[in-house]
Amino acid sequence: MRFKPDKDSLTFLIALHAHQPVDNFDYVIEDAFNKSYQPFLDVLSDFPEIKISFHISGSLLDWALIKKPDFINQLKSMVKKGQVEILTAGYYEPILILLPEWDRIGQIQLHRSKMEHLFKVNSTGLWLTERVWEPSLPKSLKKAGIEFVIVDDEHFKLAGYDVENLTGHYITEEEGNEVAVFPGSKFLRYAMPFKLAEETIAYLKSKLERGENCIVFGDDLEKFGFWPETYKWVYEEEWLRNFFKALSENASWIKTSHFKDVLMRNNPTGRVYLPCASYSEMMEWSDNMFRNFLVKYPESNHLHKKMFNISCSIEERSLKLKSKLSEARLNLYKAQNNDTYWHGVFGGLYLTHLRHTAYKHLIKAEKELEDAFDTRFPLYEVKDFDFDGEKEVLFKDSIFNICIAPDKGGAITEIDYKPQEVNLLNTLSRKKEPYHEKVLQNSEAASITSKGNSSFSIHSLKGVKDIDLKEFLIYDSYRKSAWIDHLYGENNFNEESCLKSIQDVLPLWGKRYDYEVVGNKISQSLVCPDLNIQKSLIVKKDVLDFEYRIHSNISGAEFFSSEFNFLFYAPELISGSQIKKQDKLIIEDEWFNLKYEILFSQSTFIFSYPIETVSDSECGIEKTYQGVSLHFIWPLMENLGVGFQIKVTKK
Repeated sequence: MRFKPDKDSLTFLIALHAHQPVDNFDYVIEDAFNKSYQPFLDVLSDFPEIKISFHISGSLLDWALIKKPDFINQLKSMVKKGQVEILTAGYYEPILILLPEWDRIGQIQLHRSKMEHLFKVNSTGLWLTERVWEPSLPKSLKKAGIEFVIVDDEHFKLAGYDVENLTGHYITEEEGNEVAVFPGSKFLRYAMPFKLAEETIAYLKSKLERGENCIVFGDDLEKFGFWPETYKWVYEEEWLRNFFKALSENASWIKTSHFKDVLMRNNPTGRVYLPCASYSEMMEWSDNMFRNFLVKYPESNHLHKKMFNISCSIEERSLKLKSKLSEARLNLYKAQNNDTYWHGVFGGLYLTHLRHTAYKHLIKAEKELEDAFDTRFPLYEVKDFDFDGEKEVLFKDSIFNICIAPDKGGAITEIDYKPQEVNLLNTLSRKKEPYHEKVLQNSEAASITSKGNSSFSIHSLKGVKDIDLKEFLIYDSYRKSAWIDHLYGENNFNEESCLKSIQDVLPLWGKRYDYEVVGNKISQSLVCPDLNIQKSLIVKKDVLDFEYRIHSNISGAEFFSSEFNFLFYAPELISGSQIKKQDKLIIEDEWFNLKYEILFSQSTFIFSYPIETVSDSECGIEKTYQGVSLHFIWPLMENLGVGFQIKVTKK
């Protein structure tokens, strides 16, 4: 039986979310435990009367089960005593709307089953990753066994509601699949833990006096100690303990509770249909729709479409070989971790190790698919891989996966070296970001001092971490991939340049090339007035054999260049730009443990420079290494014939 809420009390729902990216660095996760996860539970355990709801992502849980078993046991005890309610989500913390429905359901069910195994609970409440909502979600959630979901009041604001009048929970549905929706308070997100405890208590009192009966706080647990400048404030200066004391002292009218209990006791406030939305900051970063990240960043879209294609392959074949594909599906799920696909105040897509992790697990999943079906190589497929209306050539053999975009100058957008499960072209183009204005305005790093009555937030902590960043504000007109053709004018290459001032006589990277695939050879051609380019790639074991035949009468074109952008860590190439003339180039990659041997058919000018982006992070605006750009340059005679081989092997 449901009852009307007590008019003399306010139900306060506290939802906290703990997450670390898949395969994140041990020292980072350890630091998060020491500064946030563990001290929070320790303080909370001193206040058994205060109830919270808690979500831990599968990637963090897997790490904690091995490295922090005492933490897991402490959490189990608090769940058993009824102090902590366990929330669920997609296991590896995906943005659900980016997944096909079978993966939405599969990820949630995997997490729910793990929660049941560990904590002996049936979790039916969803922590919605980054609160990214689309109207189609209720159908997927209902199929996954979800009864309620937590969003932000921003979602309701965009649906036309006055956020100050929101209370309790609402019902939404899609094709008759209904779920309850709880709106989280933006005011509380900015207040906790950044304002004094009494300010938050006063706000809660004002809500009660307005006749509201239930309010929700939902946010990241990391903001309680792990975010910059918060540990001292939250624990050493005892904000958290003081806040819990204040809740206990006002327990006559502030009732902390669990979502499932509110759902069981109280009637819904009303029906609601929410638009595509997220929290307000995400709406700003994504230009009002999360999927816009796939438009702004072609590298994010490429990764997403690779994930989608592999997911479809697994789903289509799972009925035949379900047992053999379990590992492939698990690697797919790991690659769906959200952090890689977007960029906001945290590094996200700009962090090379996150992109590498996603590609690593996708390549593993592909290999497991190929092994399960005894795939014969070489093979190729022509399809619109990235859903841009143009077809790509997808070539595979036992060593390499190669994706070629004939409509983008015949460029290669992906080269997977399967023995090491690495995408050699996992770079990121340099994009203009709104916060670059701070650099142009000579912004200095933010200085935050926590005093007894100070308040701040992650957004007020943002400044310029690295100095002298103006010279790195270089923006690319095309995607920094490989096999990119250029026609240049006079010789103005120098070691101080990053090709910032060198203009293409004719932008070949925007031209459509014809193509043909025969066996292990991919041939492409561009024929236009005064220019004929024939280029080919023969894929051999560990070797990519490239060849050009060029006839040119283009006015002003004096040099031809083939550009390759690799993600590797070779000290001699990442320190700065340089130009050399040589007939071979040997590169030792210290991170991926690879050796590149590039042999040229004739002496070649090699112009190289590190690709460095200027990106925002929780610590401020900083320079981030994204790879090395190599330009192989030859004087452009009327008829030019050159070739080069790139051999990739394990060190």
